[in-house]
Amino acid sequence: MVPGNELARLSITELGALIAAGEVSPVEATRNSLDRLDRYAGPLGATTAILHDSALADARRAEREILAGDYRGPLHGVPLGIKDLADVSGSVTTAGSTVFGDEPSSVDAELVRGLRKAGAVIACKLNCDEFAYHPTGATSQFGPSRNPWNTEIVSGGSSGGTGSAVAAGLIYGGLGTDTGGSIRLPSALCGLVGIKPTYGRVSLDGLRLLSPSFDTPGPMARTTRDAAVMLQAMADPVTDETIATANRAAHLTSEMPVGLEGLRVGVPSNYFFEDLDPEVERIVRAAVDVLAILGGDMVQVGMPSVPDLALSQRGILTIEAYQNVLAATDGDVSRVNPTLRDRLKLGLDEAMRPGEDVQITLGRLRSQRDDALAAFRRAIGTVDVLVAPVLQRPPPPIDEALTDYHWMPNLTRPFNATHQPVVAVPCGWTEAGLPVGLQIVAAKYRERTALRVAYAYEQSDHAPEHRWPDLKAA
Repeated sequence: MVPGNELARLSITELGALIAAGEVSPVEATRNSLDRLDRYAGPLGATTAILHDSALADARRAEREILAGDYRGPLHGVPLGIKDLADVSGSVTTAGSTVFGDEPSSVDAELVRGLRKAGAVIACKLNCDEFAYHPTGATSQFGPSRNPWNTEIVSGGSSGGTGSAVAAGLIYGGLGTDTGGSIRLPSALCGLVGIKPTYGRVSLDGLRLLSPSFDTPGPMARTTRDAAVMLQAMADPVTDETIATANRAAHLTSEMPVGLEGLRVGVPSNYFFEDLDPEVERIVRAAVDVLAILGGDMVQVGMPSVPDLALSQRGILTIEAYQNVLAATDGDVSRVNPTLRDRLKLGLDEAMRPGEDVQITLGRLRSQRDDALAAFRRAIGTVDVLVAPVLQRPPPPIDEALTDYHWMPNLTRPFNATHQPVVAVPCGWTEAGLPVGLQIVAAKYRERTALRVAYAYEQSDHAPEHRWPDLKAA
């Protein structure tokens, strides 16, 4: 029997191998996760629900299937968590809000069905910012999610509960969603690997929507391979059938080389490395230098249209978010938190011209995005990946999160505008003991290319050491 603390620190692939070999049972792993969730999720503000009964039922079913010779792969019997934007049958979907009532979902979201088909155990629903509309993790109606590396610091949002729970070893991986950075921000701040897939790669069926032009579900885990295994299970089979065979989900976890020979790695010469905290810049640039050591052909890339991409994305997102909040609250936006209301008002004031009809505004912003996107594609030319920081500086304390947050999605939202896949990977530690993240951006449907770079970096001698946070029980 593997000791509980040691069991919690295994990766998905390590645990999956032990389960396949019969050395650990799904029930043992699930009981350990449920115990850790009971002890630590409350102080971290990580969950909205711990699914004791259904998780153990999932685990027992997985155990019976494996004993009968029906082993489905590395997720079979592994406890995961679902951001509380996605429906899980028998559980309420809150989206971090109280406006949706308390009626449990009757069916799973499409992506949850994919994880279950792979044998995963759904152990909990994970806390998130209200309507997934904040970059800090601090605006859920169920309380803020806290960074396990320093519980006075934000976890990042909106998938803050996922970041907290996975980094603390309460579960082995979890669902995030990314509309302006909400997978990459908490992944970077909690020291995780997060994948924002190509837009449309993972189904939105069964999710509460914020901005359907950009909403993108994806995995958050402790290693690149773990995140890839989750994405393979989550990928929408309908979308998967429509893309080139070489880019289908079946190839995401096949053996990846640990060198980068033959890959052109674009390093932005504008926007992404501007106004960086000196310590963050030093850590990120050192990680970029490692990619050259690993064989990458480094290319400086100027992208003058990125500010327009970011501006148009923010405007479209705000209008769509406002429409969804209005619909959910029956027109009474006073039912949501004041920060959300203020952020919507500020965004609408910036996006809309005086007296302009909202549909005209949307058309203008989409045209602006189209023009900026065309210029962006010309600028990046033939590079295989771009690399950039996730954040410009260390995160704010929770007690400042409602005012000091506007800058946080600056470096992530441009890649929501382009619909490209991005892997966020840990690349170092600040002197204060907080993780720093690197974005690796590939062409649409080329998740495997970004994963190859992330995996090569993660496996190199230059990758940051893996640490574990000290946790305080409830």
